[in-house]
Formats: sequence, C-alpha cells, structure tokens
Amino acid sequence: MGLGAVALGCSVAPVDYGSDANTGTTHALITVERSDSPSTADAPRATAFAGFVRTPPEVDAHAVLQLAGFGLDLPAIGQCSGSAHQRDNSVPLSPLGRVEFLDAGDVVVHTDSTTATLAPRAFPSVTELIAGVVYTTRDRDAQPLPAGANYTLSTSGGVLSPMSVITNAPASLVGVTVDSTTFAELHTVSQHSSINLSWEPGQPSDLVYVELTSRNGSATTRCTFRDDTGSGIVPAGAFTGVGAGDLSLHRVRSQPFASGGVDAGEVRFDFEQTASVVFSD
Repeated sequence: MGLGAVALGCSVAPVDYGSDANTGTTHALITVERSDSPSTADAPRATAFAGFVRTPPEVDAHAVLQLAGFGLDLPAIGQCSGSAHQRDNSVPLSPLGRVEFLDAGDVVVHTDSTTATLAPRAFPSVTELIAGVVYTTRDRDAQPLPAGANYTLSTSGGVLSPMSVITNAPASLVGVTVDSTTFAELHTVSQHSSINLSWEPGQPSDLVYVELTSRNGSATTRCTFRDDTGSGIVPAGAFTGVGAGDLSLHRVRSQPFASGGVDAGEVRFDFEQTASVVFSD
C-alpha cells in the first residue's frame, strides 16, 4: 500500500510496512471516496472507511489489505492494465489466523463544517482467516465528506491508543473532457481509437486514473497519469469492451501517518467523475 511516493510500483502507495521480528505491527487504512455524475441529475455520493489491522511478522500488511478487498492497485504512470480479480497467491495463508482488524473505539471524521461518525461492522471474512471490525459511513450521503476540505479523523481508542490524524482532501476534478467532449455531453466512446483526456491540473503528488468498464463485466481497463499534467491518453486497443459501459476519471491523494499505536497508516482520497457511455467498435 503506497504512501507519499505514489508513482512507485503498481500500487497507489509504497509505504514501508516493516514489522517487529517478534510482535508484528499495526497498520491503518482510511479512505474517503466521492462520486459525481455530471451527465445526470443524480446527487453526488460518498463513503468513508477505516480499518486497523494487526499482522504477525511473517505476513505482509499490504497483501492482507489486498486480500480483504481494501487495496487499490494501479498501473505505473503512463501505463494501462486490466484490473486483477484473482486473490494474491503470494499471501502465506497459514499464519492469517492471527490477522485481526482491531476495535478502535469511536471513529469520527470531522471537517471545518461537518461531522460523520463511522459505524463499526463485523468484517465478513471471505477467507475465514481474517476477522475483526471495520468502520464505514452509514449511508452514501456526500454532504459530510466534502472535496477540497481539511479533515481530522479521531478515534477514542478501543484496544489502540486514541489518535487524531489531520490531512487535507483534494478538490474535485473540473474541466474534464474526453476527446474534447465534456462529461455532461459524453455518450459514445470509440475503443478502436486513442482516447484523449484532459482536466484542470492538480497537485504534482496526486494521481489521476481513468477506468473503462463494460456494463456486462467482460472488460475493465485502468490507466494512470500525473495529476499536474492535466491530460492523458488511453492508447487504441487498450480497452476491448463493446456496448454499454462506464468511463470514470479519478483523482487520488495518498498520505502516510503514524499515530495512536499505528505503526504505518494511509489516508487515501479517491474522487471520481463518471459517465455512462456506449463503447463503439
């Protein structure tokens, strides 16, 4: 899971998830996701998630988060790839019985004008080897999770020490065009020609990725770009889906922290603009 130097590797964050040779380490992932659809009258939607996982020394925390479905793998900047849906077979399963998502007490997300208390939920362990509790918003109301705001995430403790993490969210993408067509007017995209994307440039440390998905699930492609360039190209043939689908552009900011008994943590914002389209052959 990457923090800070998001351009490295194929994951959104390369944080050092080292562990103590005897006790292991505790890691945290906090995400805020917003989705806007300029081509429809639908209101923006948003969710927040927090998970605090303790792993034994022989288990990689990034791999555990991927296995649990909380990772974000992206191709290298300037590259495209299909999304991987298979389990990471590099995770050693035998010690995973000692992997636990921890109780952090009350988990609250504040901005200057909003407050959202996250609800604890028993983690539905698809592997039957990871257990515990994670925290999510109770609905998809976007009002408590604004773009371009300062955020404070606090916990009352639980089995960890209380902590407070302060960070700032990026602004939403604006000025987005696809082959010179605005998102609000986008209806058809040719998958046989290169797709030219543009947006108002953001911060050099942030990423923008495009995701093209067939509605029937037969094809998904992601391509990653630097946010501050304000443009990117999906090469012809990188996406092979035909028919109804979705094209979404995401701005991602990933920031590391260590606090309250957390050895390595990440706050990740993922704000998207999405459009329903028809991919033509």
